[in-house]
Amino acid sequence: MKKRKISFLIILTVILSGVLAYGNSGPVTWFQYPGISMITIDEDTPITVLKEDLHFDFSEEERNDYSLIGKVSAKYRMKNTGEESINSRMVFPFIKNLWGVEKDQIEVFLDGNPIDYKIYYGETVSTISSGGEFEESIELQDILKSITDEKYSPKNFNYEEKGTLYRIHLETDRDESMHVEAYFTTEMGSSRILAKGNNSYAYYNERNEFSVGTWLYEEKRIMEIFSFDEDLNIKIRGFQNGASDAEEATDFRYEIEEVEMDIEHYLFDFIATDTDIYSNIYVPEDKNVYYKALDQALERELFISEDHISSLLIASRYVLIAYEVPFEALEEKTVEVRYPTLGSMDKRETVEPTYTYNYFLHPAKYWKEFHDLTIRITPSKDYPYVLKSNLPLIKETDGTYVGTFETLPTEDLSFTLYEKEEITTSEKIKNTLDKNIYLLLFIGLPLLVILSLVVLGLMVIKVVQLHIKNKSFNRL
Repeated sequence: MKKRKISFLIILTVILSGVLAYGNSGPVTWFQYPGISMITIDEDTPITVLKEDLHFDFSEEERNDYSLIGKVSAKYRMKNTGEESINSRMVFPFIKNLWGVEKDQIEVFLDGNPIDYKIYYGETVSTISSGGEFEESIELQDILKSITDEKYSPKNFNYEEKGTLYRIHLETDRDESMHVEAYFTTEMGSSRILAKGNNSYAYYNERNEFSVGTWLYEEKRIMEIFSFDEDLNIKIRGFQNGASDAEEATDFRYEIEEVEMDIEHYLFDFIATDTDIYSNIYVPEDKNVYYKALDQALERELFISEDHISSLLIASRYVLIAYEVPFEALEEKTVEVRYPTLGSMDKRETVEPTYTYNYFLHPAKYWKEFHDLTIRITPSKDYPYVLKSNLPLIKETDGTYVGTFETLPTEDLSFTLYEKEEITTSEKIKNTLDKNIYLLLFIGLPLLVILSLVVLGLMVIKVVQLHIKNKSFNRL
């Protein structure tokens, strides 16, 4: 009997330890892109960095859903080592998408006074790996090519081209929603089409026919089809619902408006004024980002919807803050950039998450010389400890962490904040229990009940056996 109990407990332990069911509905990890040091656009720059103070300040206890928000100040004391005055062109790069760029959160100061800057949009970047690793897919000198006021040169369309916009006005008085579809064919195999205001799309290869559709319900709706290359004969049909075998419906009205316009004009009507895409987004002034998105979409396919364009626009990319700093010969000046930063959240070993912040220091090698880097981290009240750092930091009496370096470190900076000085064994056990709470409730408890019943049954059998044995003994 004892062996049976032990065997059953072993089976239960194996089942519980072999399956993970997370008790929290949120993600266990949420990775963020690193920050990047300020760099120069000018080749063979005479500007030397005499000193940099890099401060990460979390004292304001700001958070979003998956990160502590820190305030970064990168302050550079610089000197023009040349014998002539210059306007030094400088760039502070970020990795963001259009949702992440808010102009009023980025500040640039020259000798303590704010200065203006322009925002440019560079190449898209690869995603962060599941392990939180990110490596630059292109060299930083390559992304500087995006710092230009020249108009983007597309490969798959010309700005001078004209096309025809078919604006389909739809209206109905019915009480129930219906689905309206516009059908058209193209004679050219290379015809380029933009479609807007639709929520369905289909292509019927056997008859070379396209269809785009939208829902209509007690309201006016507009679908748009823009043809680059040929005139379209558009047919409109209504259906009781969106199913492929739905019955046809005729209780709606439509009008097709045809307007000839150039592609460049329609592109901004197609993208920039679309409130569905841009209701919560900073719309950039750099028009090249739109031109390039259309060019990239046409590179992949000829039928382009709003989703094709928006997926390209919201991809993470280099965002470049560009400005000029005038220097007289041998003059020294202080340039400072302030911006918010997010850390990568990780709950794989702890109940409360850790937050890791990465910062690329190596772009500073593009200056003529670099001296005296001071890194200062001011933790928050709830997260007062730097759990680990790849660069040596010393904890001061006021709780801040400081590292000083005579020249640029060979490694980029990475540090992790946590509520405790170390991750203890008890923390790891609590984390495992927390992740397996549902398993314990929905599998562990039933198995425990079964185990209890088995043990109880064995005990009953043992009692009965003893009773029979005693009864037999009494007879003797």
